[in-house]
Amino acid sequence: MKLLLTATASRPPGAELATRLLGNRSPQAAFFCYHSISEGGPSFLSVPLDTFERQLAAMRRHGLAGAGTGALGDLAEGRRPPSPRVFLTFDDGYVDNHDTAAPMLAEYGFTATVFVLPPYVDSASAFDWPQIRAWQQTHPEVMRSMSWPMIEALAERGIEIGSHGCRHSHLPDLGDEALREELWSSREQIRARLGRCDVLAYPFGEWDDRVATAAADAGYSYAFSLPSAGQRHASPLSIPRINIDQRDRGPRFAAKLSPLGRRAYLSSVVGTVRRLRRDRYRVRHGHVTAQPGS
Repeated sequence: MKLLLTATASRPPGAELATRLLGNRSPQAAFFCYHSISEGGPSFLSVPLDTFERQLAAMRRHGLAGAGTGALGDLAEGRRPPSPRVFLTFDDGYVDNHDTAAPMLAEYGFTATVFVLPPYVDSASAFDWPQIRAWQQTHPEVMRSMSWPMIEALAERGIEIGSHGCRHSHLPDLGDEALREELWSSREQIRARLGRCDVLAYPFGEWDDRVATAAADAGYSYAFSLPSAGQRHASPLSIPRINIDQRDRGPRFAAKLSPLGRRAYLSSVVGTVRRLRRDRYRVRHGHVTAQPGS
C-alpha cells in the first residue's frame, strides 16, 4: 500500500497529475467536509443555514461545479475536469442533512455525498460515541441520524450515500478482523438498501496504510480522510478534505476556496497550529473529549 500512497517509480502516465488533482490543492478540484447544517449546533460540527447558503453562493461565483464520486474516476486517472469541481461531503448522516442541507443544495445546483452509519440509521437514533457525548447532552435535537426513508429520498435526488463505518470507531486502533467487519458490514448494509456503496469516509478522518488496504479489500473504490495536522500525499483511498464549520465566513472561507489557502491548510505546520488551537478551545469550553471532524 505504501506504493499506492507515496511511490513515484514506475508510475503510469498521468499518475503525478492524479495525485495533485486528488490532493485538494489544485484549481481543478476542491474537497470539503460538512457535518450538521443547523442553527446554534455544536462548535466545529455545525454550520448555520444562512452561512451555508452564502458558502454555496460563493462557490457558484467562483465557477465551481458540484461533483460526486462519478467524477473521481477521471481525477484518479489524471484527467482534468472541463471546469473546476467542488466535492461537498457530509459525515455522520445528521437528520438536518435531509431537512435543511438537501433543499439548499438543490436550490444552488450542487450535489453531495453523505456518509452514514447503518446501525444508527436503522433506528434513526441519537449519536452516542464517546467523543460527542458532551454535545449530545447540549444539542440532542441536532445529534441524531437520518432514517432509511430519508436516506432513500436523498438518493432519489441524486445525492450519493457512502459509508462512515458502523460505530464510528478509530479504525487504526482496531484489530484486523474488527477492522474488516467495521468496513465490510457498513458497505453491505448500504448496498442492500440502495444497490451500491463505493466510497468511504474514515471516522475522525483517521487512516493508515493498513486501513486503506482493508478499505480496498472491502470493496471501496475511494476513501476520504480529514487531516488534523496536514497531509502531503493523496491517493484514491486517502483523499484529504478540509473541514467547514460555523467560523467559515468571509476571508476564512475565501481562503479555503483558494488553492493556495487549501495548500496551507493541509500543510503539516499549519495543521499542527490549528490542532493546538482546537485543543485549547475544547479545554476552555468543557469539551475535552470532543473531536471535530467526527
